[in-house]
Amino acid sequence: MLHQCSILSDYIPKEPLELDPKWLNLIERVDYAFQPIVDIENGKTFGFEALIRGYESKTFTTIDSVFDTAYNENVLHKLDMILREKAIKKFAKLDFSKKIKLFYNLDNRITSMPDFASGETLDVMKMFDLDKTNICFELSEKHQAGAYVGVDALVLNTYKKQGYSMAIDDFGVGYSGLQMLYRSEPDFIKIDKYFISEIDKNKNKQIFVSAIIEMSQAMGISVIAEGVERAKELEECKRLGCCMVQGYFVAKPTRNLLKLRQQYDTLLELSQKNRRNRRKIHNIDNYIEVLPVLHENSSLDDVFKYFRDNLTISIIPIVSDDFTPVGIVKEADLKQYIFSQFGYSILKKQTKNSIKKFTIACGIAKIEDSLERMLKIYSHNSDNGGIIITKDTKYRGFLSTKVILDLINEKRLLDAKQQNPLTGLNGNKIIKTYIADRLKSKKKCVIVYFDFDNFKPFNDYYGFRKGDRAILLFADILKKKSILKDSLVGHVGGDDFFLGWNNSNGTDEDVYQKVKKIVNKFAHDVESFYDDKDRARGFIKAKNREGIKSRYNLLTVSAAVLLVKDNVQSKEDIVVHELAKLKKSAKMISGNVAWATLLE
Repeated sequence: MLHQCSILSDYIPKEPLELDPKWLNLIERVDYAFQPIVDIENGKTFGFEALIRGYESKTFTTIDSVFDTAYNENVLHKLDMILREKAIKKFAKLDFSKKIKLFYNLDNRITSMPDFASGETLDVMKMFDLDKTNICFELSEKHQAGAYVGVDALVLNTYKKQGYSMAIDDFGVGYSGLQMLYRSEPDFIKIDKYFISEIDKNKNKQIFVSAIIEMSQAMGISVIAEGVERAKELEECKRLGCCMVQGYFVAKPTRNLLKLRQQYDTLLELSQKNRRNRRKIHNIDNYIEVLPVLHENSSLDDVFKYFRDNLTISIIPIVSDDFTPVGIVKEADLKQYIFSQFGYSILKKQTKNSIKKFTIACGIAKIEDSLERMLKIYSHNSDNGGIIITKDTKYRGFLSTKVILDLINEKRLLDAKQQNPLTGLNGNKIIKTYIADRLKSKKKCVIVYFDFDNFKPFNDYYGFRKGDRAILLFADILKKKSILKDSLVGHVGGDDFFLGWNNSNGTDEDVYQKVKKIVNKFAHDVESFYDDKDRARGFIKAKNREGIKSRYNLLTVSAAVLLVKDNVQSKEDIVVHELAKLKKSAKMISGNVAWATLLE
């Protein structure tokens, strides 16, 4: 697990340390704990965040007091470099340190120090046989205010230009996070634990995190969820599209390097379990085109050679030294220079023969993502010719526009086969799969079965066209009233309908009121389908099955509501049986809504 670096004991700073004794005491005292940042799909370690420990004293009671004092005394950069070396030195003792990243926190005021200079980190990394790909600098936005607004973007860009990975830490709790994101385009965003804590129970947090993930994916930025402490939080973060995760559910920070792992089995076991339960329509691997890549430090000469050697390719995926996607270069962006007499020479001079000016952000999706998520990412990058696909955060290939459009058409055809031809709603196969998936998830949900009352007499009396109109009316009501997380609106057939949704936050009363509004809305709207005379008297006279005229009330709908509680270990046939019993009860009671709770 560990290896010894003989050079560690030989390292001597370039300049003698001229620091107050309190700083020397602090440096002697502090140590670093490491907390893993892992791939959310399989638990493979992507890196470790270095967290400073042992700084507490009479002089310093908080970590902020350490760096605030260092800033006020103009020693922030000098102190940080010494602490940075200490973290790198310990990190380098891991025998797999070259395969992962060290996430190191920077103070956003560091560039304002009189002794700030570029290149010192690389010198330290080389001494410990590491390189730029093994470190990612984190900048927190939560302290950015007043005179320091905008400084984070400056610091972030300074280090990005040197070829380091950069992350915005504590995203969402600061003063100008979106501005910094817009100005600097980091490699990673770490969503603050405030938004991750109990995200499975909080719809507003889900909306916020989903929006950040969607925006980040469109910009080619990987999202890390911080502070994950429970399995349900992790599952929700995975569902929303987070790439990586950090928190107590994976592992607590530790100073003991022997406890650090290259893979954390808790996530691997969870992933394998979910994979067995996941229904796959497409194997995306079969559609990916593995385009050759160029590295971000390649030259314009490399770009032109690439296009000459690959005449059928118009897009170059650009990756970092560790094969993490950076963006793409489009041949179309270079054509105005290619066909100009002096364009190529001017271009090389203006760009210093670097491809960075022409590297643009491209949507990035994980190979494990659903087709729906990939299509959503593509919709924000449709002019880029496709999206980049990653596996374990590394470049896996490219999904072109043509392939994406083919997949969309294929999906539409598949969906059409599983939808009711009259209403276009999900049919029995999808409904059955939905019920099975909800039961397997063991999460709270609501399952509702709707059945019209007096539909056959109405259909016989007014004709099948009005009968179809009544069915379409109810389908429209269901679609408009059922915009909920993980909801499914289905048409079982004829005048029978289905509605299901995740009910992690709603109360039983909320459920009843929602279903009651649907029932009342249909009863009110369908009255317009009757003649004035029938509507005024509130019934029609139609023949029953024996051919005898009977009186039938106006159309209504009955609802059988089944509340499924957490950790229920039931089966589909039990659910269907309970709904059948509830449907009979609903037709016999005032209000037409019968419900029960499934506890086991």
